[in-house]
Amino acid sequence: MKNKQRDNCYADRVRGNTRGKGRERALPIKAEPSFGDGLEGASACLSAARPSRAPRAFTRRSFLGLAAVAAASACAGGLLDGCAGAGFAQGNLRNVADMGGRSVMVPEQIDRVFCTNPIGTVDLFALAPEKLAGWNFRPAGDNKKYIPDEYFALPSLGVWMGAGSVPNAEEIAAQDPDVLLCYWTADEVGGGMADDIRDETGLPVVLVDYDVRSAPEMFRYVGGLVGCEERGEELAAFCERKLARIERIAASIPESERKSVFLAQGNDGLTTDPVGSMHVTDALELIKTGNVADMPGTEGKGMGMPSVNLEQIITWNPDAVLVAEFNMSDSESSDIYGAIQQDAHWNNVPCVRAGEIYRIPQSPFSWFGRPPSAARVLGCLWVLKVLYPQYASDINMRDETVEFYRTFYRYDGFDEYTLDQLLGAAGIDSVTGEKR
Repeated sequence: MKNKQRDNCYADRVRGNTRGKGRERALPIKAEPSFGDGLEGASACLSAARPSRAPRAFTRRSFLGLAAVAAASACAGGLLDGCAGAGFAQGNLRNVADMGGRSVMVPEQIDRVFCTNPIGTVDLFALAPEKLAGWNFRPAGDNKKYIPDEYFALPSLGVWMGAGSVPNAEEIAAQDPDVLLCYWTADEVGGGMADDIRDETGLPVVLVDYDVRSAPEMFRYVGGLVGCEERGEELAAFCERKLARIERIAASIPESERKSVFLAQGNDGLTTDPVGSMHVTDALELIKTGNVADMPGTEGKGMGMPSVNLEQIITWNPDAVLVAEFNMSDSESSDIYGAIQQDAHWNNVPCVRAGEIYRIPQSPFSWFGRPPSAARVLGCLWVLKVLYPQYASDINMRDETVEFYRTFYRYDGFDEYTLDQLLGAAGIDSVTGEKR
């Protein structure tokens, strides 16, 4: 079974399994100037240029009214009975079942989509960038080379994080999205979050399962929802092949040789994603690798980044440290990896002293964690390669990287320098594709 002990990086964790009264409310946060989970790519199922939209048949308020009438009719006379799974269309609306089992009224044709957090924005950018109504945080720094200008210029509209700050729902509505996608756990927690965002914005919100192990189902579902079935199937089949390979390699590793990692984040590397964190738990389970930061009660606290100290890390004795870096603006960058390597105190951690420290590739966004998008399919291959090279001998990370970026982001601009910048600090020889 999938681990449901996950933290909410974008909204406070719902306590218990009830909805409505007594449940904590997911709060949205207004976008900052930029964020280093920047996204990339080129067009997917439609042309790269965004098509002009026909006049809307209804506003978001009239949408809610029409949806309410349709729902009432269904209750009274069974008008929509049995249609949730089939995508029944009535006028400009159809009733669909989302990945959490919620019934949602959405427009028959979906042209513009806003994702309520960067997980979905990354995945939708791979699937259909021309559908994006905006970013959560503006792509920053060197990531621009991966992003065509027409998408880079999209507005940043915010993200639901539970931090107590509210984005302007009218700004979101002004971008004319047909639907909001809420990528989260496909359970009561995710359903509650989607309901709260629907109530906050007055827009239809579809819950999508973010779990990396569900990536094939996710791409097929969202591809069908937004009218990009062919592209959705392409990405789904790609993920299926890679996940099968990941599972085969992970299963070949003897129990006695399985390793554990510490995920270093923050300015000094002393914040982390603990056991149960939604950013990494599903991926670590997939590759049968442990997380040394077992800190009960911390996985659901806000951003899910509890602080630790070096003494704890030394006691935990991880086999490797994975360093997560991200930029918070165009002019601001971090080099946690370099700082750790130069810090004599960190050298007291045995794996750091032995050189088992790796920077998680972040361009155009993280391979392993923040945000926990389908890019972790590539990240899982990479972690297997650096932690278990003898069992992952058939993985060539140069080839895997080029193939993934070409398939997901339609990016073919790699040169030797760019590949080395991406792979070198991640422990991979960019020429041979092998562990350094």
